[in-house]
Amino acid sequence: MNAIVADDKSVSTRTVALVGRANSGKTSVLMHVTGSRQRPVNFPGTSVERVESEVRCGDVLLRVVDLPGIASLEAASRDEEVALSFLRSTADAGADLLCVVLDAAKLPIELRLLQQIRGLGRPIVVALTKVDVAEREGFPVDVDRLRRAVGLPLVAVNGFDGTGAEDLRTELASTSLRAASSEAVPTMADGVRGRTSRRSRTDRLDAVLLHPIVGPVVLAAVLLSMFQLVFTVAEPFMAWIEDAQGLVGSWVVASVPDGAVQSFLVDGLVNGVGASLVFVPQIALLIAFVTVVEASGYMARAVFLLDRLLRRFGLSGKSFVPLTSSFACAIPGIVASRILSDERDRLATIVVSPLMSCSARLPVYVVLLAAFFPPAQAGLLLFLLYLLGIVAAVVVALVLRRTVLRGGGSMLAMELPVYQRPRLRVVAFAAWFAVRGFLRTAGSVILVATVVVWALGYFPRSADVHERFERERAATPAGAEGDEARRVIDARESAAHLEGSWLATLGRTAQPLFAPAGFDWRMTVGVLAAFPARELVVPTLGTLYSLGDVEASTDDPDPRLGEALRTTPGPDGRPAVNGLVALAVMAFFALCSQCAATLAAIRRETHSWRWPIFTFSYMTALAWSVAVAIYQIGRLLGFAPA
Repeated sequence: MNAIVADDKSVSTRTVALVGRANSGKTSVLMHVTGSRQRPVNFPGTSVERVESEVRCGDVLLRVVDLPGIASLEAASRDEEVALSFLRSTADAGADLLCVVLDAAKLPIELRLLQQIRGLGRPIVVALTKVDVAEREGFPVDVDRLRRAVGLPLVAVNGFDGTGAEDLRTELASTSLRAASSEAVPTMADGVRGRTSRRSRTDRLDAVLLHPIVGPVVLAAVLLSMFQLVFTVAEPFMAWIEDAQGLVGSWVVASVPDGAVQSFLVDGLVNGVGASLVFVPQIALLIAFVTVVEASGYMARAVFLLDRLLRRFGLSGKSFVPLTSSFACAIPGIVASRILSDERDRLATIVVSPLMSCSARLPVYVVLLAAFFPPAQAGLLLFLLYLLGIVAAVVVALVLRRTVLRGGGSMLAMELPVYQRPRLRVVAFAAWFAVRGFLRTAGSVILVATVVVWALGYFPRSADVHERFERERAATPAGAEGDEARRVIDARESAAHLEGSWLATLGRTAQPLFAPAGFDWRMTVGVLAAFPARELVVPTLGTLYSLGDVEASTDDPDPRLGEALRTTPGPDGRPAVNGLVALAVMAFFALCSQCAATLAAIRRETHSWRWPIFTFSYMTALAWSVAVAIYQIGRLLGFAPA
């Protein structure tokens, strides 16, 4: 406990560590006691996060640290190991006081943990949560009787309305810092007024939700709802962000003269910021949904139902949530991997999540399927593309868990929590920190990548090319016919500038690497331009084929791009892209990691560049290999000219 001077008055600082099992209500206690925004920080020398907040109580400044949940004083995960190290620390960075948070609905287990913590010989205050949940479950808790039996300062706190938080704050600021004795902790009978004979609400719900037939059906409905929430409900919000991006871009075009500055502001800065913000609705909705499912107690049931199946493929039952959500976007799926307690399971899930075909791949699929395949075949091929990612994820997960991520793995030995109403404040708290972390890390990477690709596609700018097309524009007549002619000239000029850019030079240089897959230099440039976001390949190809602005739409793809792909000849006079090449391109985009935001999210979640580099490398190699195999085998079977 340290003393500081503030406003000419001595103020002592007391560090309080919130200790308890996962889902015991620590986060709610933290928010109600401090009443302020929290900040996530890493433990020194680790990538494990804790949440801290400060609050003034009289002459004491409470620095409250919310530690990762622990099940006992024997660490079963990296998070628990770091949390226990903090608890046992006697240095200045350690805690002056332990606030042990007990779930009243799980008193037998909670009291055993309290007994172990008392053995540390540290000052302790007990916060009792979920008294109302225990009442509904049929075993009401006598708080006064339990307080006397425990022999420690004990305050009941309601996680919904904050009742008792002020009393707890006062107790934390005033309680003695003498070590707690290690007397025997009371049993369940010392605190419970008497359990009713009827089955609890949790037992009645589990009879349905864990039923061998009904249970999987309900789980499928829950997962479908989550998918629809992230994929459909987020769509209007994403559209609003894109509309706002367009308005800002139009304002810049109207305010800034044509040239490099305007192009940088619109194509680099505005599009880069927009590409970052457009993912926010999906991330917020997914994390909110996962938090609700977990806080309600249903997540443990989902894990129970899915664990046996997924464990055959080297994953955990909890992996199903991030993998399913990755069909909408890999970023929120990667963030959702935090629900996995075992580090190896979490890493395996993170590095295979980008193999799920996200919504950003759909514009590429739709354009190529519409251009080269009839509707009946297109539907089947779209299904196979999604299946390709799933199969690849299963194979990669198996290989990883038997090689670089061998060992570990969480056993399915868990306690099913009681069902309860999720706290909206906790849900909002989780979503806010996920969004903020994404914008700080992934957002900055997206912005930088977009600006870099813009610069590569804009420079060098040839004055001769501009003057040549300017003369053509000057020769066009006035009126609607002339306006259309000038639009075509503008599109051709954009294509000419892009063909002479550094990006096109890189594309032509890299094209021999993609030639075995049938890619021409334009398709190779599209692959390179799509690194900030996969859907950029569509507008890039639109520019290269002198079509002007082509939107990456899944509802109404621009037919001009499909026509250009089918008819534009290659060096041999035949169309450069055919149905076989289209299949190779779609397979490549189904498996590659052309998304800077995804790699940044992996960096954020693993706190290391090793895993995003590994993910990019293996996915690119896998995508290239599959694309080459499709094209070369197809040629041997006579599906394309030799």
